Amino acid sequence: MPDDQFPVEWAGRQAIIAFPERIDVSNVDLLRDRLLSVINRGPAVLVADMTATRSCDHAAVDAIARACQRAAVSGIQFRLAVATAAVRRVLGIEGLDRLVPIYPSREAAGRPPNPPPPGLRLPESTADSAATAAITPALLWHMIDALGDGLALTGEDGRIAVANRRCTELFGYRREELIGLPVDSLVPPDVRAVHQRYRVRYAQAPQSRPMGERVRLAGLRKDGATFPVEISLSPVPTATERFVLAVIREATQTRWHDDLAKLARSAVTDQWRSTKDLLDRVTQRLFQVGLSLQAAPDLPGDVARERLSAALDQLDEAIHEIRDYAFSAGDEGPSWDLT
Repeated sequence: MPDDQFPVEWAGRQAIIAFPERIDVSNVDLLRDRLLSVINRGPAVLVADMTATRSCDHAAVDAIARACQRAAVSGIQFRLAVATAAVRRVLGIEGLDRLVPIYPSREAAGRPPNPPPPGLRLPESTADSAATAAITPALLWHMIDALGDGLALTGEDGRIAVANRRCTELFGYRREELIGLPVDSLVPPDVRAVHQRYRVRYAQAPQSRPMGERVRLAGLRKDGATFPVEISLSPVPTATERFVLAVIREATQTRWHDDLAKLARSAVTDQWRSTKDLLDRVTQRLFQVGLSLQAAPDLPGDVARERLSAALDQLDEAIHEIRDYAFSAGDEGPSWDLT
């Protein structure tokens, strides 16, 4: 990696990475590699010196946000030095100004935090957080919001309780629109019934299911467009309710049709079982009708009439059952489009 792109200066356990004038797709991969290599060396403080930077795009902000997450996990303070109003504006639009402390100069970013007043002893946990990045609820939320995968937390009623920014981007909703929305509404109508059955079965025996261990699904955007997704599930029990955390990733199109075909076959299998049950019931009724008709000629008149009346009732019930099934299948049966 060329050192003149993102040179690093060390001062004890403090590392300062100097950013170039422009950060975009042409050098963002080098930026990610350099940030990661410095974080892996374990500094106490990492300063991203952007005082010379005049422009940066979304890819650059995403690389910085991911480095902030990695630094927080490693107990490293991550700071930004930004001098240009345009760069500050981009960081503010992306919400990075709430995730990372921003200083007006490299010197200000490199100063140690002010010590507590004499005689004031911080609790051990507070002292630790003063020496490293404090993991506050706000910081944790912004870290979740900066993830590249969609996250949705659903309650026992199947409604979405929490959704991160990537989830809103994938499905085309605003965050306030997703909250309270049934998660089943995020899959196409043709596979919604199957998805509901999967969800009910999972709730009966919840366990972590990584991506690749279950059938991928088709997601339904707000505008009606569909797209292939991979989903991993994890149960999140609390004192009052059991939640399920879904991690959602857009799948490759090349594998989507095969996976959707598996889902379709599952639905067809369920429909065949229902059809077979109906056929068994109707066959049994017709068999009983046949026995009644065969025995009727040898029975006394009153008994024969009762047998014939019962046989007609059996036929009537069979006809009604067949008609009810036919109409319900016509209204709700799946119409698979796998092309």
